[in-house]
Amino acid sequence: MTKTIVTHVSPDLDGIPSIWLLKKFHPDFGDAKLAFVPAGSTLNGEPVDADPDIVHVDTGNGMFDHHASDDFTCAAALVHQWLVREGYIDEKDEAMKRLINILTELDHGWDNWKWDDASNDKYEFMLHNILFGWKITNPRQEEKYVEWVSEALDAIYAVFKSKVRADEELSRGREFATNWGKGIAADSGNSTVLDLAIKKGYAVAVIKDPKKGNVRVTASNANDVDLTKAYSAAKEIDPNATWFLHASKVLLRNGSTRNPTMTPTKLTLDEMVKILADSSR
Repeated sequence: MTKTIVTHVSPDLDGIPSIWLLKKFHPDFGDAKLAFVPAGSTLNGEPVDADPDIVHVDTGNGMFDHHASDDFTCAAALVHQWLVREGYIDEKDEAMKRLINILTELDHGWDNWKWDDASNDKYEFMLHNILFGWKITNPRQEEKYVEWVSEALDAIYAVFKSKVRADEELSRGREFATNWGKGIAADSGNSTVLDLAIKKGYAVAVIKDPKKGNVRVTASNANDVDLTKAYSAAKEIDPNATWFLHASKVLLRNGSTRNPTMTPTKLTLDEMVKILADSSR
């Protein structure tokens, strides 16, 4: 029998992720129907959790509703815990744990005021605020909210997985000295390594894709880095490779997803590190 997932009308970034988790990871819920009820209530007023084919999330005070609990949790966290116990999600999935932690914090409005420059407009690009905007521009479109946010969560989950891999690859990286500050080099095709390295305080980061052979360099504006000399040196040593220096002077690329026709460099990672160190002087 087809399952039905019930949440409250105008679903938020707790009810929708709960639906996403069930439909994405549990085979019995892949084609589940959706129903929306006033917050706190159940479908047709029936007892919550009485029918195994009707599952309530973030409403009804059942197994997937946290509103009667004093615990720091949310409906999505409860669904996640259940899916782990049932064997549908790996308890060691660090990306998923990080995603659930953020959802829980957002659901509780937890410490938002502590964010750097908390009123800055950049935070309006966060998913929970975009959802609020969709409710203004597309009122009472519950099915659409679930569809749009679920697709966004697929993408966010992929980003978290990439970030977890980047953490591991960065831990195996090789640090080096420059006049701009500390640099790090890694054998990786994961561009998230570059962004993560800069966020962790490195002045410059370089990766070489062990499969494609191309090299990418990202530097920090905070360290007044200018990669112009490195760009010129790389072009001179390996003129047949495709090289691009961004106008910001902190992005040096030997090919990217935006240029699939690039020619990878013959330079080794160690040779690229030497170029960066020398050009910082």
